[in-house]
Amino acid sequence: MAPHPHRRFIQMTTHFDVPGEHLITALAETLKGEEAIQPPEWSEFAKTAVHKEKSPAQADWWYFRTASVMRKVGINGPIGTARLSRHYSGSRDRGAKPNRSENGSRKVLRLIMQQLEIAGFLEKVKKGGRNLTSKGQSMLDNTAFTIKKRLEKEITSLSKY
Repeated sequence: MAPHPHRRFIQMTTHFDVPGEHLITALAETLKGEEAIQPPEWSEFAKTAVHKEKSPAQADWWYFRTASVMRKVGINGPIGTARLSRHYSGSRDRGAKPNRSENGSRKVLRLIMQQLEIAGFLEKVKKGGRNLTSKGQSMLDNTAFTIKKRLEKEITSLSKY
């Protein structure tokens, strides 16, 4: 069936259409302006997981992790802290014993999700976990749209999407 001649179908850009590292960087810059998203005092000393030896080297790592959590909830939502911590897992060095996978810090993820909920980007779901609100979805998609326009000039293969 042919489309109606007077209707134009415009493909909307979503956060699925843009590479994650570019989206997270731009989203972190946007989240720095949000009043509800603030790193706690202990964030400069905290490790992000049991398998890490040191705390993050970046001074503004909290905003990058917040942007990453927001993207993960958008892709895998509704999702809780237990399942989300597995996305940030890694191999723990146990000395002479074989390495094992250890989950990421649920305290950091829980606090980030609470801040995103206060800002209005996430909401609790009845069955458990959190999901994006319409405000959060539009923020992700609007950021993806601006990133895609800039990246189409640099990465020619991105114009297919």
